[in-house]
Amino acid sequence: MVEHVALCDEVGEKAQKEYFIEKSLIKMKSEWTGMNFRLPRFKTTSTYTISGFDDAITILDEHIVTA
Repeated sequence: MVEHVALCDEVGEKAQKEYFIEKSLIKMKSEWTGMNFRLPRFKTTSTYTISGFDDAITILDEHIVTA
């Protein structure tokens, strides 16, 4: 085992980083659950617009910084 300390350290560091990424992805996914957008009609036309995405942009900005 002593001969492979460097390899064990490297594997341990990679496993720790992978675990952190997995936990972060689970947290990010849970923050997107239940995110709803509204599709109101534009004036009196048959065209719809997207609204209610301010929260989504905030969450997306936080995830970009985190990643």
